[in-house]
Amino acid sequence: MKNENIQVNKNMIIDSDSELMYASSVGVGADDEEIRLILFNKRLTSDGANIEIINESNKQIILNKSAAFKLKELLDEHLK
Repeated sequence: MKNENIQVNKNMIIDSDSELMYASSVGVGADDEEIRLILFNKRLTSDGANIEIINESNKQIILNKSAAFKLKELLDEHLK
């Protein structure tokens, strides 16, 4: 039996030879006193008929504004 591409919707087709390695994202929120980095893992699930990307979050990094600013400076310098 030949593997066929999987049509998720009219705009998305998954190649049968492709492989999902890893995907992640970071959400950022703030209030007057602190910055929160919320770490998300994404996973692809299927019930046989539908495919869905699920966001899971079980980690947060909470920084005061001074530490967040120092992290931003470090990242800006590293990414030049």
